Amino acid sequence: MSHRSKIMRKYFWAFAALLMCTGASQSEARPFRGSSRVEVLLCRTSDSGTPPRTPSHYSNMMFTRGGGGLADWWRDMSLDNFNNTGSRVNGWYQMTQNTAAYTALDRWGKVGACVNAAASASTGAVTIPAGTIYYVVTFPSVDLFGWAGGAFLPWDLSVGDVAHEGGHGITLDHSFSNDPNYRNADWAGIGEYDDPWDAMSWANSFRATTPFGDAPSGLVTPHRDRMGWLPRNRIVVHGSDGVAERTYTLAAVEQPAAGGALMIRVPYDPGDLFRYYSIELRRRTGWSAGIPADTVLIHDVKRNRDTNGVATGPQIAWLQRDLTRSDKPPAQTLNANGVQITVLSINAPSNQAVVRVRSQITERCLQGFVWREASPTDRVCVTPQTRTLTAQENALAPSTRSPSGGPYGPNTCLQGYVWREAYPGDVACVTGDRRAAAASDNAQAAARLNPARMSYGPNTCKSGYVWREADNYDWVCVTPQTRALTAQENALAPSRRSPTGGSYGPNTCLQGYVWREAYPGDVVCVTGDRRTTARNDNAGAGNRLAIP
Repeated sequence: MSHRSKIMRKYFWAFAALLMCTGASQSEARPFRGSSRVEVLLCRTSDSGTPPRTPSHYSNMMFTRGGGGLADWWRDMSLDNFNNTGSRVNGWYQMTQNTAAYTALDRWGKVGACVNAAASASTGAVTIPAGTIYYVVTFPSVDLFGWAGGAFLPWDLSVGDVAHEGGHGITLDHSFSNDPNYRNADWAGIGEYDDPWDAMSWANSFRATTPFGDAPSGLVTPHRDRMGWLPRNRIVVHGSDGVAERTYTLAAVEQPAAGGALMIRVPYDPGDLFRYYSIELRRRTGWSAGIPADTVLIHDVKRNRDTNGVATGPQIAWLQRDLTRSDKPPAQTLNANGVQITVLSINAPSNQAVVRVRSQITERCLQGFVWREASPTDRVCVTPQTRTLTAQENALAPSTRSPSGGPYGPNTCLQGYVWREAYPGDVACVTGDRRAAAASDNAQAAARLNPARMSYGPNTCKSGYVWREADNYDWVCVTPQTRALTAQENALAPSRRSPTGGSYGPNTCLQGYVWREAYPGDVVCVTGDRRTTARNDNAGAGNRLAIP
């Protein structure tokens, strides 16, 4: 949203709901990789006169790579996984309303008036196909907002305006901070727009200068992760290996060629694996040249919840500020929710930072289990019922021992009882079935411990699906069989190419094989039915996510 105009979106979610109900186009593809075509409609009111900018200006600003505009920004934010190839700028179309009448329309009326003008134009008419993202640009400027599937923009828009509202167009939401006193507007949520390092706080963002107006300083890693724009091997999930404390090297997201993780995910809530801290390094260079200094950003990523505690809506990133300082910079240490994060150093020449992370998550049980607590140090995970029975057994222990002793001294059990042996030295006397249950729980202890093992991030698949993993950016959810076949295809790829080359050079397939095309540039040779499967899996990716 434009800092210049400060036109906020008070009714955004209500408007988005209306849009969905009308059946208008929207983009639901997530994770998203490849080209998202945009139709831009330029519309002017009947009494506005000649617009100051030509269609070619907007085409160069939004869709031409190499000119320092939006296309370059999206390329860098997505690590070249997202583009708007095939997009068009259409118009200018003259609407029937004059400026006063047009301004008086509600938001959906404004959108509809331009769409209708484009569809009914005598020359260059355009009808927006279902599922196509579209932007409405008006002269004069009357409003600025976005929704899942499109954006409404002023004629004098900047790269930042269209990056932010176009971000809504591909389902990105606002970013927040933990500052309880920050209000960007009287209608805004607490902390909303208070992440100046992020395009989705554009009303309060640090900026880079471009030939087409200011651009945002970047897109924080929780957004990039959600869209599938971070490679799997550059995301670290702290605690997933069972180690509670580690020191990590981070690479600056502006300089991904540097060694280290691009994001560290630190889960902390066993009951909600979609709650975690993210850690990233930002360098004062490139699009981020306008930030005050090199810094590490820590975000608390979580979903909104209703009054009953039920998660609603998408995950939202909350920048963690150091609220003990008057300038409230990004926190460089954190101690909350059983997590300790400390930034040890930032090395500008190497584009790296070193951070230390410790978390209690490795000692916590998976959801549905609790510590047995047969002794003060017993942290075997069991059902709540088993913990209750264990506490009862401990309380009854004196009454189940032989009062006169026996072969095992004062720990000799009454007839019909045996030592529980839940831990070494456990001589509580229980029935035989309860000792067997304790042994069974001990055998399953590792499988019930450490929820970090199950923290897969925003692109977690529904039960029954796994990531395809055709390459490091492939987050598409498929059946386990398809993942296994994909791995086999990758391994067999050299043997299915023509050894003498051909029409497509060294990637020419042997007769009977075609490129798989699971992702842009995927030239692994497979049978035709496997290419069809890959296309179908891509089309259904958004419906196979745990959080749709």
